Order: sequence, then C-alpha cells, then structure tokens
Amino acid sequence: MAAYASYVHQWSFALQAGADRVSASLWPLSVDGLLLLATLGLLKPEGEADHRARWAVRTAFLLGIAVSLAANVAAAPRPEWRSVLVAGWPPVALLLSVELLVHRVGGRRTEGAAWASDRDGAGVNGSDRDEDPLLVRARKLDLEHREMHQRPASAETLRKELHVGAQRSRTLVALVRGRKGRSEKGTEGHAE
Repeated sequence: MAAYASYVHQWSFALQAGADRVSASLWPLSVDGLLLLATLGLLKPEGEADHRARWAVRTAFLLGIAVSLAANVAAAPRPEWRSVLVAGWPPVALLLSVELLVHRVGGRRTEGAAWASDRDGAGVNGSDRDEDPLLVRARKLDLEHREMHQRPASAETLRKELHVGAQRSRTLVALVRGRKGRSEKGTEGHAE
C-alpha cells in the first residue's frame, strides 16, 4: 500500500515539476528502485560487506527516503497538516519497516556474537582473531541455529549453508563443539 501511495505522489510531483508523462511514470521507479536495492543491502549479514560498502548502502537508503519524502510531501494537494501527513506517511512507513527488519536480523547476529566473544576480543572457546573465516562463519551459523531452533546446527545444515563437503562440515561441527579429535578420526556421524 505504501509503495502504491508513494508512487502516485511521486508521479504527481514529477508532472508538477515539468516532466512529460513517460518520464513522470519512470521517475518514482528510480527513487523506489534505489530504496529497494539499498534495503536488500541493509538486510545482508554484516560479515558479507566491508564498512565502506555498508556506509554506501545506508547512505543510498537514507537519500532515497529523503527524496521520496520530499516528493510525497510536495505533491500533497493542500499545505495543511492532514494532507502532508497522508502524503508523507508512505516513505516514513518504509523507513521504519526496514529499520525494524534490519535490527531484527542484525540483533540476532549481534546477540550471538556478543555471547560468543569476551571483552579481550577472543572468540568462542578462546580462539583468536586469526582463525579460519569458515570456522568463524560456522560458529555464527551454529549460534543462530541454537537461538532459532534451541539445538545446535547439524553437519548437514553447515554443509548446505557454507557450501562445503560432508567431511569438512563434520570437521567444522567438531571444531565448533570443541571435539576436534573425534571428528578427524571419523567416529562422529554425519547428521546429528
């Protein structure tokens, strides 16, 4: 609903600004398209993008919201508070919805990471920052799986999520759970 209302207001704004009908029809798509791409970027796990990329995504999202809000408010039929509220609400609703989603997804990851780390920067089981990135991802997935399903991730789950072979996934499960020796000898089953 918010997307449709926003589209109509932006289309009207573009027409008022002198755009032809075709350009006015496409202009809202450029604004909302930027918002859609930025939203997808914001919902990606933090480990998949560097700080600069996340900053660019957040900036693009905020710029898109600002342009959308300005165009929606400018297209209000009358400059009274009710018209401005109705016209300006769609981009505000989108902003709040995306923020709630980002914090929900990010909050789960952050809680797990905070639980797994101590204040000296050591990771789960006292490992250091130079450890295997795949093991770090496996630990993260295991924590998320525990929070969501109240049980540890199986070797099969890690195999699918990390795109590794069965032997590597069994080794990762053993490392995550602190049983390195047993997995390497092959005594641990592949699905737990």
